[in-house]
Amino acid sequence: MQNFMITLLICSVTMSALALFYMAITPLLAKRYSVKGRYYAWLVIVIGLIIPFRPQFSNAFVKVDMPSNTAVPIIQIGNGVPVTVPVPVENSSLSSALPNISLWQIAAAVWLVGMIIFIAYHVIKHCRFLKLAAHWSENITDEQMLTLIQDLKIQMDLSKNIGLQFCDSIGGPMMIGFASPRILLPKADFTKDELHFILKHELVHYKRKDLWYKCLVLIATAIHWFNPIVYLMAKAIDIQCELSCDEEVVRSTDGNIRQQYSETIIGVVKYQSKLKTALSTNFYGGKKGMKKRIFSIMDTSKKKAGFVIVCGALIITMGTSFAFAAKAETQDQPEIIKEDVKEDITISPDFSYGYKFLPDPKIYAKYSTYGITISDDGEMLLYNGQRVRLFVDEYSDVEAFFLDEAGTIDLTVIRNASGSITGIESISEDKAREYRSAFFADDLNATTNTQDTTDQNKYGQYSSYGITLSTDGEVLYYNNQRVKLFVDELSDGTFKAFWVDEAGTVNLSVVRGSNGQITAIESISEEKAQEYHNLMNGIDEKIDERMKELFPEN
Repeated sequence: MQNFMITLLICSVTMSALALFYMAITPLLAKRYSVKGRYYAWLVIVIGLIIPFRPQFSNAFVKVDMPSNTAVPIIQIGNGVPVTVPVPVENSSLSSALPNISLWQIAAAVWLVGMIIFIAYHVIKHCRFLKLAAHWSENITDEQMLTLIQDLKIQMDLSKNIGLQFCDSIGGPMMIGFASPRILLPKADFTKDELHFILKHELVHYKRKDLWYKCLVLIATAIHWFNPIVYLMAKAIDIQCELSCDEEVVRSTDGNIRQQYSETIIGVVKYQSKLKTALSTNFYGGKKGMKKRIFSIMDTSKKKAGFVIVCGALIITMGTSFAFAAKAETQDQPEIIKEDVKEDITISPDFSYGYKFLPDPKIYAKYSTYGITISDDGEMLLYNGQRVRLFVDEYSDVEAFFLDEAGTIDLTVIRNASGSITGIESISEDKAREYRSAFFADDLNATTNTQDTTDQNKYGQYSSYGITLSTDGEVLYYNNQRVKLFVDELSDGTFKAFWVDEAGTVNLSVVRGSNGQITAIESISEEKAQEYHNLMNGIDEKIDERMKELFPEN
């Protein structure tokens, strides 16, 4: 039981660190990757919190110590055969046969009781909610609403029978039910357009199996109920779930549709419900994140799918999972203390938890004769004192692949026909990119695609017309003048680029031909610039006014 509890705590700490790191970099990832990719990366972390645990029920919480031979340590001297050293048992005649409960067993009992209470609370709450909803619900018979949901199901290729009901006990639209899913609507005067958005939103939740996703999050939270980080993680996943659903609802739509959908979300605020369950979808995600959600809906910039984020999360999570498995195996073996005849006995850990591109001494020791060393802090791989950026040994019997973006040299190992190492050579940037692509295909595309969504490449397409972006990405210039406003409005009313800097001095607009190609960049008047400002600020002001109306200050 001690091994299990140690593994539980290590998993909780390491995965919490990963979750906090992912939450911290999410705003940066949002500029480049879609919400969907960021949402499903969380699923990898959630599964990582669940999978590593293998309870050993053969280890009882309460053990009775019976008289027996005392276990002896095993010492290995030099490279010889392990020998046992007998240890005398003091006061063996006084050993008691009374139950002996260790602190680890007490901790395990507390953890198990806490998990049972957590699960029981949510199961009871969910069952009570279902019972209450069933009592106050009635099937919708309005032909217009039934036709609307049927048309949406056809458009989304859904064949499952999904119920549609009015429910007096809820405040906002939601979906419940695993085997028999149904959408619950409050009795409110929704317009046809609002109903279209609401029903499509809930059907997207159903199509993506978000209720099952929430179930996994609940299981992970139950296992780690003692860790406050998992509750922050659950809230972050709820936010990404709604943002991802919004993204799917407005996919391939213009600015007007996105604004109508935003207004629908704002309108649903007044129907928010205090009666909720963890195993249901909620159309309204909370007042605090409303602005962020609206701006995400209005964002029409092209983003990558986010497959690289999911792969990154999977690599790190799998690394920790293997660590737990290895630790569990090594702890079941008798401890062997190695002693050198000429040196004092030293015990050093042969295993460390966590996973990232850190040079493993066990792997890179064999390259030391060719100039490869590891820095004193264990963070960097060095080649004759130079910091290595990429190191690859294609034919190594273990995975010898190292990546450090702060490095300056790319290397590969030379082997002869028999497979023996004969040297290490520097490789070109193109060759290094080929190696990188095997692990990070999206990163390779990012370095070659001039239409990338990063700020540098985004504004790089206007460089031939005098537009440049500072290296820190904070200032936009036009022929060495600091830009105050820069807009690239497409024919459908969406914006390819929109830049505002009150410290700037020039207002600019991109001119495009009938084929959509850029033909020039022209200066615009303060009046025209103000129109653009008003256009973008209008939504923000509308949200503020609506929030003040619905949530007046006390």
